[in-house]
Amino acid sequence: MANARVNGPTPAPEVVESCNLCGGADLVPVGQQVGLKTGLLFHYVQCATCGLKFVSPRLNREQNEALYDEAYFRGAGFDPAVNYLMLESRDDLRAGESEGIIGKIRVIKGTSQELRILDAGCGTGALLAALRARGYHDLWGLDLSAFAARFARERTGAKVFQGDLLGMDFGDARFDVINATELIEHLRDPAAFFERIATSLAPGGIFIYSTGNAEGLYAKLLGPRWPYLHPEGHLFYYAPSSMARYFARAGLEVFSPTAEQRAKLLRCEDLITNSQLAYMGASAPGMKGAIFRTAARFTSYAAIRAATLLQGKCFLPIGIKAP
Repeated sequence: MANARVNGPTPAPEVVESCNLCGGADLVPVGQQVGLKTGLLFHYVQCATCGLKFVSPRLNREQNEALYDEAYFRGAGFDPAVNYLMLESRDDLRAGESEGIIGKIRVIKGTSQELRILDAGCGTGALLAALRARGYHDLWGLDLSAFAARFARERTGAKVFQGDLLGMDFGDARFDVINATELIEHLRDPAAFFERIATSLAPGGIFIYSTGNAEGLYAKLLGPRWPYLHPEGHLFYYAPSSMARYFARAGLEVFSPTAEQRAKLLRCEDLITNSQLAYMGASAPGMKGAIFRTAARFTSYAAIRAATLLQGKCFLPIGIKAP
């Protein structure tokens, strides 16, 4: 990891010597990128055995966690498109994302408002606020950032904790739904995280999430310009096959929807896609933001569905704990 911009000694990198998913040690270099926040040169590698892509060397844990300060949530972090505090004044921009997630919950778990729901990586609490507005009351949140956790707690009145899921003690509480919106790419140890998800779910509980599809058409077309490539904080890049393997390893099953459920879930993904394009366009500076703003203006059913399929997040499996 070479120092591209920062004055003084280069922070000691953490080398990842084996694949987090399969344990393979044959790691093939597939690209490199300078981090926006640190100015350091990072490398992307791919496991030759299972295909998982990740960053190595990477920032150590202390350096990594320091990225998630207030500046990060104001759009001055390693990913300028993250400006959640600006979006607090524009609830309309994230409303579709929240409605899409709630829609997924209702498709799979029904309409009961008695569900116990954990939003892991809740940020400043947009989803928790939307759930509260829809009548759900047993709401829990978790975020690594002390600033975000405090903001979400004060905003929503939910049980919001600061820290890492692996270090949390929820007592006897088990969740009917665990959501992780744009979180799992940030994880340092996905295998341990998914195992903790499995033990934290109640029987029949579901794990839903949003992240980039590293094998999707969008990622393949853009290559090194794929917007998910932020090596300081986005440490792992997933495909449908790798998520299915992680679930199996953790003791989760892949949810198999009926044809009717599949159609409804895809419509939920359309809501999420259009909302994410809108708020990324409002947040991201420069050409990246302009592209997202332009894409968000195409609001016809066909255009939104095309964007959903292009990104490929809809092909990532949902996890479920056996009843």
